[in-house]
Amino acid sequence: MDDMNRQVCAIGIVIVLVVAVGVLFMLGQEPVEPPFDSQGRYDSTALNNMGVIYSNQSHIEHWNNGYSESDACPWGAAHNGLDYMFSNNSPVIAAAPGLVIGIEIGYLPNSTVYKVGVHIQFNDSVWLEYGFEGNANETLRAQQVAMLDVEVGDWVAKGDQIARFLKPIEYDHVHFGVYLNDEAICPRLVMGEDDYNEIMSLIQSFHPWELCYP
Repeated sequence: MDDMNRQVCAIGIVIVLVVAVGVLFMLGQEPVEPPFDSQGRYDSTALNNMGVIYSNQSHIEHWNNGYSESDACPWGAAHNGLDYMFSNNSPVIAAAPGLVIGIEIGYLPNSTVYKVGVHIQFNDSVWLEYGFEGNANETLRAQQVAMLDVEVGDWVAKGDQIARFLKPIEYDHVHFGVYLNDEAICPRLVMGEDDYNEIMSLIQSFHPWELCYP
């Protein structure tokens, strides 16, 4: 074999090895999710336009818990969202636009309280949870599921009805959470000013409290 052929062979071997290493590297990686695309439905970079999840304050019977990162709050425990004490059959509306990415049907950890959780993606880093929480009864849980107005794959606009709320007992409620990179945050960080004033008006009709506590 002459020198030219040896060089061609060597280059060919190097190319094969580089391709093989590249394939092995790619096989060892987690699949990369494509960037979230709102498909022109709304501006997914606008993080100051989230609202409330009720259409009228008269649908809220009481306010028990806001967001807190410690027990240094009026309700005395860390709490990663807002608890809306809706009256029975009240409409629950979308606080922000987005894509329904999941509906969770189960029970709270170490609890007999059922949960029907609607998860709505706003952008790559922010998603919202509407957790319908109630008495540990599979028949009632099935009724709440039947009262949902959305399913996975649906797009919602701010103010669209997500469900009607089933409230067979006093402390059933909707737990609303805002997540940034899968970590719960104070909803105030993404709320519009008018909507923040609206929810503070609701809260302070029951208590002299803040929306969030550190």
